[in-house]
Amino acid sequence: MALPNGAGAPFVGALDSGAKEKEQKGGKAGVVVDLSADWRFNDSWTYGLPELYDRSAIRSATRIANPGCYATAIQLLTAPLLPYLKRGAWPTVFGVSGYSGAGTVSSQSPDGQPMTTPKIPPESLGGGIRPYSLTDHVHEREAGRHLSTLLPGSSTDAEGVQVGFVPVVAPWFSGIICTLSMPLASKATAADIRALYEEKYRGERLVHVQAGVPSLADVAGKQGAVIGGVQVHSSGERVVVVGGLDNLLKGAATQCLQNLNLALGYEECEGIPA
Repeated sequence: MALPNGAGAPFVGALDSGAKEKEQKGGKAGVVVDLSADWRFNDSWTYGLPELYDRSAIRSATRIANPGCYATAIQLLTAPLLPYLKRGAWPTVFGVSGYSGAGTVSSQSPDGQPMTTPKIPPESLGGGIRPYSLTDHVHEREAGRHLSTLLPGSSTDAEGVQVGFVPVVAPWFSGIICTLSMPLASKATAADIRALYEEKYRGERLVHVQAGVPSLADVAGKQGAVIGGVQVHSSGERVVVVGGLDNLLKGAATQCLQNLNLALGYEECEGIPA
């Protein structure tokens, strides 16, 4: 499903009712992958970010919450660094997205037909960029909630990971570039940090780790995420890493297809262009 936030509950209710009837007759419930934010905080739904969380859970799931675009980028950037997490000094992410990432609003065409238009039209930016949702962005909370499950012994959000996130909209159509700055609990070198990323994403077709800083050309229109440009402050106590993805692909449709493939028993990247 790809409905606006808050609009999916009646449809999910109808699907759940139909699934119960089907199961009572010996059938199997169908699979739903939802691209809205409605179920990403609901423990009865499986959170579908295959590179970081339990693929076997996705394979057995019938209700899957597809992660948000920025939330995907934030988690892919932050997860390998959790061994260096400094409690009380949380990571911050500055994210820049094409205007499609800011969402749409309902409107009408000149002839009165319903349509959607960008929430922040590119012409309104005057060729520049615009920060928005400066605190409490839903993807900030989403990323912190799910990253917390990767910490040993963390049982609540308060005890887990908190991420500071500032999104910015830009006048291109799609593609996200995020810059993560994170204090380190112990000193490290850039080589140490890059090794963490290479180990974490070894064998992952849709996450590429490179030496250089990712650019928009590396991610716009591409199926996967790119991470690179690792630098550590001269003190050895703070790391900066850059990552990116296309908000409409790995941040939405491509990830949805990964989740559907896993849940339906296909190879994870079936149908995803190389």
